[in-house]
Amino acid sequence: MARLSSMALPPFAAIVLVCSASAQGGAAPSSETLGGRTMGTTWTATWHGSRGNTDEVPASVVADELPRLLDRVDRMMSTWRDDSEISRFNSASSTDWFAVSHDTMRVLRRALEIAAQSGGAFDVTVSPLVGLWGFGVDGQRPAPDEQQVAAAIRRVGWQKLEVRTDPPSVRKSEPEVTVDLSAIAKGYAVDLLGIYLDSIAVDGYLVEVGGETRVQGARADGSPWRIGIEQPLAGQRRVRRVLTVSGDTRSIATSGDYRNRRNVGGRVLSHTIDPRTGHPVEHSLAAVTVVAEDCMTADALATTLMVLGPVDGLAHARRHGVAALLLTRTGTTINEQATEEFSALFGEVGGGWWNTWVPVLGLVVLAVCGLSAGVLLKGRGLVGSCGGLALMCDRREDPHCGACGVRGEDVAVANGDEQDVEPSHSGHAE
Repeated sequence: MARLSSMALPPFAAIVLVCSASAQGGAAPSSETLGGRTMGTTWTATWHGSRGNTDEVPASVVADELPRLLDRVDRMMSTWRDDSEISRFNSASSTDWFAVSHDTMRVLRRALEIAAQSGGAFDVTVSPLVGLWGFGVDGQRPAPDEQQVAAAIRRVGWQKLEVRTDPPSVRKSEPEVTVDLSAIAKGYAVDLLGIYLDSIAVDGYLVEVGGETRVQGARADGSPWRIGIEQPLAGQRRVRRVLTVSGDTRSIATSGDYRNRRNVGGRVLSHTIDPRTGHPVEHSLAAVTVVAEDCMTADALATTLMVLGPVDGLAHARRHGVAALLLTRTGTTINEQATEEFSALFGEVGGGWWNTWVPVLGLVVLAVCGLSAGVLLKGRGLVGSCGGLALMCDRREDPHCGACGVRGEDVAVANGDEQDVEPSHSGHAE
């Protein structure tokens, strides 16, 4: 099976899939990689081996099944297809029960649970507001006035939906209510791929759709999966933090405001719309990463926290035991805040002035030590900011000064140059 060489990347990328160099002393154990496009974005699946005495399923069989599962979700939940279940439900003016698949029912039921839990911060009926602010299928448009916002809000409200399980169906209390599952359906698609790979007992896998990711086990060489969280800077791709994940199944989803936004009259508008106010969010929260057992939940919660903002979002995550990392923007500085659940998985993170100034103070101390060492110990003149230590590099056969030119060989950089990166929507794949 061919390995992906490159693919078109969506504009809202926030997670980079990072891998280390191949194992030394020979070729790394083999794995299979498949990918393509679905639901308006890209997808990737990497898997290897089989657990226990289970016979390994041929890669060709897996390659047929994974796209079929994704097409199934697309046919049920896409708002870009007129023949999907959701599009037909949106077009219907009836308020009677509308029959849907078990998959759509499960996604809608979970969406309404999270909507109730968040006080309406997550709302799958928000599409009239999304379109009104120029982020919908009709593209950009002038900023609306308050009268237009009020009219759109009257068509929004998760309480206007009702779901039943037997038979699986949904109904709306008002004919003009519509549903958009884009903030949860990709996560569900990832879960379907993972559940299938679990069912054939592969030894380890990583699957992602539009950056929403699910992993199980480890890489083929036994090393953990490494997932890079991007620095939330518009127009740049830089890895801020690398998460190492192995063992039990975990799902990771990120939502941010720095990839999909527009400038209207000098005002930068986020594509994240608060269903409760009818306006784009204007708080300092730049990005959120959520880790959960299933990707459907992680996907929806990342959007929920992004709507709630840095204070209410962190409080909500802590109250409900969510493993979450929140990146807030203060001027040009990005600060980190994490819940205890996230820190338990990946270690403590910094926040506020501590995270910003401790590294700065460390560099100042390092520079002073360099000056002292270069002048006092070696009798060198002041050269640059290192006191002459750089002049000793040739004796170590090192082209860079160890104090300021440390080169990392195991962490990907944002643009994917000279690195081995797992196929991703957020970096070049090899």
